[in-house]
Amino acid sequence: MRQGKFREDLLSHIGRLSQIGGISHFVHADGKAKGTGTLRVRTARGLEFWVVPDKGMDIYEASFRGRSLCWHSPTGMVHPAYYSNRSLEWLKGFAGGLLTTCGLSTAGAPSNDQGEALGLHGSISNTPAEGVSWTEDWQQDDCSFRISGKIREASVHGPNLVLHRTITTSLNTASIAIHDVVENQGVRTTPLMILYHFNFGFPLLTPRSKIYAPSVKVEPIDDFSQATVDQWNLFDSPEMGLGEKVYFHEMDGGSSGKTTVVLVSDQEEPDYGVAMTYDSRTLPKFNHWKMTAANHFVLGLEPANCNTRGRQHERSQGSLQSLEPGESKEFSVQLQVLDNEKRVKEAIQATSPKHS
Repeated sequence: MRQGKFREDLLSHIGRLSQIGGISHFVHADGKAKGTGTLRVRTARGLEFWVVPDKGMDIYEASFRGRSLCWHSPTGMVHPAYYSNRSLEWLKGFAGGLLTTCGLSTAGAPSNDQGEALGLHGSISNTPAEGVSWTEDWQQDDCSFRISGKIREASVHGPNLVLHRTITTSLNTASIAIHDVVENQGVRTTPLMILYHFNFGFPLLTPRSKIYAPSVKVEPIDDFSQATVDQWNLFDSPEMGLGEKVYFHEMDGGSSGKTTVVLVSDQEEPDYGVAMTYDSRTLPKFNHWKMTAANHFVLGLEPANCNTRGRQHERSQGSLQSLEPGESKEFSVQLQVLDNEKRVKEAIQATSPKHS
């Protein structure tokens, strides 16, 4: 088939690209979500996800062929105007969704660091983006979808950090690529904490699910998590009132840093799942949030440059990262839907520790 033939044949069967995929904009009309701008992205492979520029360009709904990939919290979508940075009040606007970004100058548990009271997970996920744009560009026989914008965390006498985010997919794929550059546009050295809070849920996540990862060390956050640490990668049926379990992983990404973590929906019939690939050289920590409670049946897989104990803890351990004035750092994460047994098997093989 000559180059461009697929495109030519496809376009002859439709009136416009939106018939089978593309990017469209809408604004939520009522409730606490009212006024929240959202970009709906659809691919011809059956992947759909919603990028929310008004919420840090995070990703709320995500589904594959009509089946949700993520967990929706009881709050649902909440406009950033309701955001509060006090203690745990971030949770009142935590919609879950596929991705909630935590950071940029703090992430994790509330803490008091050098006299500054810091709330849970920082403000970036409740900050509207600037300069948002989106494109649909044909490249040979595929159409690339690209969304970009920047989100600023700034205050007088405080940080001036800018997150430049680009999210890409294409018409013929079932994958999402997130590329971030965080730049210090201020005049002082500023802490940098970033955590990618991916939230997977039913029907992708089931009591028969299993995680595969190149984990060489697993540290539970507390005694409750320790009690079942040997089952960190397995799941149970939802149980009323069950508490959360948190684990910190040391991943073996080898010399390249390319690290893959796979969630298989049903280990007894391993033909459906999701693979996450990231660079463990820039995101050296991996936080694992496991909830099998009723109403909160969710798995958090969270590559990061910090753990979730908070900024004061990172500083006390000597692991707090920072950016000098004018300095920037890049981060990237890719998600791939695995829709048959062959793809699942290949992805699991990629999780093998590199030992190098």
